[in-house]
Amino acid sequence: MPGTAPPADPRPPSALAVLSALLDRSLVQMEDATADARFYDREAVRGTADVWDNNTRALFVSALGRTRRARDRRARRALRWMADLGPARRSWMAASAAEAGYDVEPLLRPAREAVGGPRPTVVPVTGGVADDLAAGHRLDAATVSTLSVERRGTRLTARVSLTAERTRTGPAGDPAGPDEGDRAVELVVHLPEVEEVRFDTRTAPGARFACDHSGVAVSFGDGLLRGPAATLQVCTAEGLPLFLTSAEPPRAARRRGRGAVPVGGEVGGPAARAVCHLLIWTMVRIRSSGWSPAPIGVSVSALCRSLSGAGTEIAAAAAHATRGRRERAFRELALAWVRRGGAETAEHFDRVLDRVSRASGAEELVEARRLARELRGDEGGPAQRVAPDGEIAHAPSAAALRLFSYTADRPSHGGAPPAGVTLHLAAPADLADPGAPWGLRILRARTPDRVRVSTPAFHGTLRPRTIDDHDGNATLIAADGALEVRGDWS
Repeated sequence: MPGTAPPADPRPPSALAVLSALLDRSLVQMEDATADARFYDREAVRGTADVWDNNTRALFVSALGRTRRARDRRARRALRWMADLGPARRSWMAASAAEAGYDVEPLLRPAREAVGGPRPTVVPVTGGVADDLAAGHRLDAATVSTLSVERRGTRLTARVSLTAERTRTGPAGDPAGPDEGDRAVELVVHLPEVEEVRFDTRTAPGARFACDHSGVAVSFGDGLLRGPAATLQVCTAEGLPLFLTSAEPPRAARRRGRGAVPVGGEVGGPAARAVCHLLIWTMVRIRSSGWSPAPIGVSVSALCRSLSGAGTEIAAAAAHATRGRRERAFRELALAWVRRGGAETAEHFDRVLDRVSRASGAEELVEARRLARELRGDEGGPAQRVAPDGEIAHAPSAAALRLFSYTADRPSHGGAPPAGVTLHLAAPADLADPGAPWGLRILRARTPDRVRVSTPAFHGTLRPRTIDDHDGNATLIAADGALEVRGDWS
């Protein structure tokens, strides 16, 4: 009858098509999360790029299967392995596949149910947890070792690490093996949503935890973080997490159903292997931007644009009937990624292609590397550093604070990061065009001797100004003193 919709196809989609689409959607999601610095979301970038840490090789192995059935079987196994990480990963896969027009659920096994399991190392902060902390640690002498407050999308989040001493040793099951001679621990508190921020390095030591019907407040001297909820992780000074209950040691979790099995085998063909490694190292570079506030030396959005449609392109390259055509298609694919990224990503691709060629022992992607060097404008010369999006030596005239990250000076901790402050500022790329996307500018102050930040610094557009202190240091101040950092900005 006219106007009647065709019957739905009862067959599940091709597993390889879904796996390829997940990579394509990942690149779109990360580009969207970094396109405008006012809405830059590092956690979204880190979490999405992390998916492909263990799944990129599986995509290549699946795409290079000899028959349609082999490709589908491998891709289905790869999807099940990907979903096996937990409910959050499975939900992300379902949502991302739906955005691409696929239903991934028919390709997956029913969700597994765990019975029992290990004791937690991360727990919600409750009144009981606050009482246990006060009883088991010298909170009156606790100090802030790191503090980070960040806008992720439109949400303000925070993480504070407090150095304190235990007044009693942990349970016998502590993986760190409680040592009477070393009682120092790190109390790492994460607030997924923050309503109030207040911090000043001139405040006195001491920490307090409070929970009531309005939420959780973590106080440190005169400083404060307050939000609806928080989680706590207790770590040794070396960063090893401690169990937070005194229950019996964990027994193996019993799960319903068979577990997923990773895709085995090697990526066939030198060029295909080289392109696989090129994609893996690029994803690692992207993911690192979500782990650390320091710049990674290249724009994440530019890398995502250069790889746009990579999942579909990999499947198409692998689909050629003969080995020679497949290898040629993968070499052309690497060339296309470099060309698409242009000068903005040329330094990254030059370095990674050099690493890939040395690891494989063959110059399979020599044309792609030659193009990367030409785009850099220094063919055959020494590598030149390409500055990341908006990295500058001084503050912009107008900006929105996206991230504040502080690390205290801890001389007794040899492996601790150096003291400093990192600021991520979203600034207009063109003051004459208010509708243009804003860029990310990163400022860093070493060995700061005065740091102050409070909630108003994270709202609205700031007009930062700098004061030269004529002693090698300078003070950056904004929002009527809600943000103030004095240190070495060179």
